[in-house]
Amino acid sequence: MKVIINMEKSNIKTAPKLNIKRQFCTFNIERHFFGVDILDVKEIIDEIAITTIHHSPEEVLGFINVRGHVHLVVDLRTLLNFEQKEIDDSSRIILFTPEVGESFGVLVDQIGHMVEVSEKKIEYKNYDEQKVMKNKHKRINKLEIGACKLEEKLLIILDSKKILEVIRDNLQD
Repeated sequence: MKVIINMEKSNIKTAPKLNIKRQFCTFNIERHFFGVDILDVKEIIDEIAITTIHHSPEEVLGFINVRGHVHLVVDLRTLLNFEQKEIDDSSRIILFTPEVGESFGVLVDQIGHMVEVSEKKIEYKNYDEQKVMKNKHKRINKLEIGACKLEEKLLIILDSKKILEVIRDNLQD
């Protein structure tokens, strides 16, 4: 059922468009500025003692023990096709909530700040699944949700819920 209201004859005012804000936990890898939904982040770890897992995929660095809980650590640099880099004082591990995936986190070069962005400013990625499968950078394509132009840089928004899925897909290829 479609309702049409003639605004000239009606006293009803149009509702203002909702200005929904989203918050992102930001981080750097090389010179690129990335973010994941703040609601997906459990905590950020700065003491990095990774135990390697032999015969694991190249994207998996190993695991860490945080207060008696074991978490898988994914190398986001490798997953996004960047060159390897040694872990240094600015490296951090972002641990995700159980809703994202069971006990895992990602290693990033440097943590940023929480950034709040208007939903209207985000340019969501609209891609054709067939093109993604043929693209040699399909990992990146699957992880990127969209981008947002901030005052000083471009924020690339990643889908943290797809990280483990992309690793599983790579094992099947």
